[in-house]
Formats: sequence, C-alpha cells, structure tokens
Amino acid sequence: MCAAAHTDKSAGSAIGLAAGLASVYFERMQLGHPAMHLIQLSPLWRQQQWQGLLAIGAESQLQCLQDLLSEQPISATMPCFIPAQNSQWPALSVLPAAQLALDINQSEQLAALAPEVYACGAWYLNGSSAQTAPAKPELLELISLVAADAETATLERVFSRAPDLTFRLLRLVNSVGMRSRIEISSIRHAITVLGRTQLQRWVQLLMYAEQFGESSAMSPLLLAALIRARRLESWAQHGWLNTTPDSAFLLGMLSLLDRLFHKPMPELISNLPLNEKMMAALLKSEGVLGAALEQTKLMEAYWDDDSWAIRPFSAEAIWVKSEVEVYRWVASLAESFQS
Repeated sequence: MCAAAHTDKSAGSAIGLAAGLASVYFERMQLGHPAMHLIQLSPLWRQQQWQGLLAIGAESQLQCLQDLLSEQPISATMPCFIPAQNSQWPALSVLPAAQLALDINQSEQLAALAPEVYACGAWYLNGSSAQTAPAKPELLELISLVAADAETATLERVFSRAPDLTFRLLRLVNSVGMRSRIEISSIRHAITVLGRTQLQRWVQLLMYAEQFGESSAMSPLLLAALIRARRLESWAQHGWLNTTPDSAFLLGMLSLLDRLFHKPMPELISNLPLNEKMMAALLKSEGVLGAALEQTKLMEAYWDDDSWAIRPFSAEAIWVKSEVEVYRWVASLAESFQS
C-alpha cells in the first residue's frame, strides 16, 4: 500500500566519477537511507537515446510507484529502474552499479560509455552545435501573438511568410496531437479545433522540433523542455505553485530558449508579452516561479531534495503520481514522433 513515511538521509556530497556516484546511491539503498525523501524520476540514456527512467526515493515512495506502474506502465517501451541488485517491486527493474553512470553532464562523457551502460545526468540540456535548421524569427513572433490573443487573420499572415512552418505545424499536430481523430487542414482550422491555448503549446513544441530539421526522433533538448514544462504545469495543477497551469507550462518551454537558439535570454524574450513575475523567473530566477524553475534544474542535476522549493510531504502519494503523469505524457509524445 502506498503510504507516507519519512526516513533519514545519509550525508554525502556529489562525487565526480560516475561509477563513484552510482556506488554512493547503492550504499544508501542497501542501508535503508535513500538519496531522497520524495521520489524523483530521471531519464536514462544509452548512446544518446532515451531508454528508460531511474527512480530514487524513500521505500514508501517506491511502493507507491510500484502500485501505479502495476496498473499502467509509463510506456510499453519505457522501463523504470532502481539502482539495486534486487527489487521487491515487480514493476521496477533492477540496474546494477556496473550498468549505471551518474553525473553525465557532457555529450563527450556519454559517448565514452560502454554500450550496455545507462547514463543519467544533465548532458541533454546543452543543446546542439550542429543544428540542421536555422532559427526562424516567425516562431517567436507567433508565440508572442498567440499569447496576446491576436486575431486569427494576423496569425495566418505570419504563417504565410513561412509556409514551411505551416506544413510542419500541421504535420506535427496531425501526427502527434490528434492521433488521426480529425485531420487539421489549415491554420484557421487548427485554431478552431484546438483553441488558442493548445495552439500556443504546439507552436512552442514546433519551436524546438524545427531546429532539428527532418529528424523523426524527439531531440534531447525538446525532451528537456517538455519535462520542465509538464512538471511545472503539474505543480501548478496540484496547488504547489502559485500560478496558472498554462503559465507554468510556458515558463518551462521558454526556459531553454537560450540553449536552443544560442542567444542571450534577454534578447530572445524582450518582445514577448510576459508579466514581471515570468520575466524575473527567466532572467534572474527570482520569485516563486524562479524558485520552482530552479528546482527543475536541481532535479535535472540530481541534487538532494533538501534544496527543493516544492516538497509536499503531506501529499507524498500525489507527488509520485505527478512524476508518473509527467513522464507518461512526455513518453507518449516521444513515441508519436517516431511513428
């Protein structure tokens, strides 16, 4: 049964070597002192491909995760691992220390790993220096216009200046978003069927997808932006973050623009209709939104949860469900990109 419980955590600072970090986590698990009170799910990578999830948390949290995944896995192709030699939870696969490398924060580190090793770290946040498609000013303009609730005719004029974006957006919505329930045939049709909020999300998604050209796989940086956005949105939905879910999602999607376009954040967002709280969060990590955004970064770097701004100990089961729902949604999008 999923129940709230608190356990002491062993102290320990980050260790530079991946194998050393993995050993630390194994020792904590074996001693009954998990690395974190609240569960955290993190992407696992092999040869730059998203291959699974790593779960770290207290036993009560892992039991809750077991209950959720036994009812419905995150994905049929996305296993969830724990760093241990054996598991009392059938829905959680074991990942021996020899097959786990933590603190992988650069692509070069990832490339140097043996093929059978799973990597966990923030390497996928660095963007790409070899983008296959140039940045299009129309993308940021569209985000600004949709956020400002511009007239449909105005949006259509911007899309008309970049017909390839129209093609990509319609293809993206039809293949990923609608799952063949209805064929979207035009920008006006998309606005009518999807509504402004969903259209804004697809334009945000397109902004990342466009930078990597015709690749059928979801880019690592898009994955990172979606995890941030969906996490922040979920926190807002559960009342842990004092903003609207739509604003929280937008914050996550915008937070990696500098990595995407290789330009300073102030230059990229100066013309967007963002309120002062959103601007302060993106530029200075200030305020409630800034603290939440910083927490997503700490979670990407696998930092101790003592540093988190959002720690709902009175709703631990809901926290686990939130993490699972984040990755179910992102995994579903990733699979659609490959279909």
